[in-house]
Amino acid sequence: MKKLIYMIGIDHDKSENKHSDFIEYPLKSWKFYCDKHDIDFKHITENDERYGWPVFNKLNVCDEDYDLIGVVDDDTMIKWDAPNIFDIIKPGINGCVEHTNLRYSMNSIEVYKKFFDFEMDLNLYINAGITFLDRESLKVYRELREFYFEHKEELDNWKLGGGREQTLFNYFVQKSDVDLNLLSPSWNLTHIHRKNMFTPNWQLEKKTPHFIKHSNIWHFTGFPVEERKSVMKQTWDVVGKNYE
Repeated sequence: MKKLIYMIGIDHDKSENKHSDFIEYPLKSWKFYCDKHDIDFKHITENDERYGWPVFNKLNVCDEDYDLIGVVDDDTMIKWDAPNIFDIIKPGINGCVEHTNLRYSMNSIEVYKKFFDFEMDLNLYINAGITFLDRESLKVYRELREFYFEHKEELDNWKLGGGREQTLFNYFVQKSDVDLNLLSPSWNLTHIHRKNMFTPNWQLEKKTPHFIKHSNIWHFTGFPVEERKSVMKQTWDVVGKNYE
């Protein structure tokens, strides 16, 4: 089966911070992982001019000709010994529930529901920064892309808050007939500092931080973007030797 990891990392004039400032460490980890498990890897760095915001470039994954696909944000790193996720996922869309900031999620659901005629199930609201799916399930991204082009002017000038594509993606997942499978949080550990997982267990002699010991994908979100490169570099200084 043909497998792909699809990553978006585009420097864009709408972003104050450049993805290229920190991309070194995510690329090293994901390329190592893909080589280890015979997975193709694509890193999209050029903006498709049809999109007003670079994050919407991930919708183009629906054009890829693969049996199994992972769509990953470029502020993530994967652990060197993580198992092959494509041996774990089930048919449909696979992701992790996003309950780190419930108020933000509920507000986002509220402002975007103007486009939909059903109530979102918050318990099935997943983080769109890490998703794994099969070829058939790409239709969710295809339908969301069609929706984007239909509402392009409004979405490109959106001022109601609630983020960009994540909640829209969840609406399309929940209204589709595609199965949604929830993964362990270890496959998308967000807001690491809020979960107090940058620290080790002080009672143990070997003081490895909890996030390294207990998760497979580290998602560096929830703190100022300006600190991302520094935190990623500190992480790489600790674990980088394992990717050699």
